[in-house]
Amino acid sequence: MRSIYGEELGNTIDFRSVGAYTMTHPWPPETAVSAGRGVVLRSRSGEEPYVTLFMEAYPPGASFIRGEGETPAECENAAWAKYQVALHCPATEDGAHDWEPRGYVNGAGFCRHCNTFRAGCFTGEELGQFCVVCGVGTTYSNRATDDGSREFFCEEHSPAPELPEWLSGLHEE
Repeated sequence: MRSIYGEELGNTIDFRSVGAYTMTHPWPPETAVSAGRGVVLRSRSGEEPYVTLFMEAYPPGASFIRGEGETPAECENAAWAKYQVALHCPATEDGAHDWEPRGYVNGAGFCRHCNTFRAGCFTGEELGQFCVVCGVGTTYSNRATDDGSREFFCEEHSPAPELPEWLSGLHEE
């Protein structure tokens, strides 16, 4: 395993606030991991913000898996369970996934059957997103228009990001 910065870790990861933890599941060696204690600002179920231990894994066969728990072992077990679902999608015989964008416009997708997340599932063409300047399919950047729709830009034609008003004066002299 390696850190998200590419450093080789073997099978031990530093949970920072609680110390080193030796992984117990046979993660593939190319898996990248990070772990620690963090704040979850908004959950899918609408819970209030909370602090939790977490482990994030980026194994082959899935882009991002997060496990949370009271202990590092609980975090790893939660992530491992999600990885097993990703590897053996229960809805298909061969474990293949059936991707859908679920409103994401950056090319990411979720499996309709097992909820695995993966980046790079869709192209701009597949999503019906075309650069408003040159017409090429894109997932590079977008912004809301006055009528509430979105306009898309390829990397070459992407405008500079608009800063929130409270940040706009920080670089003025």
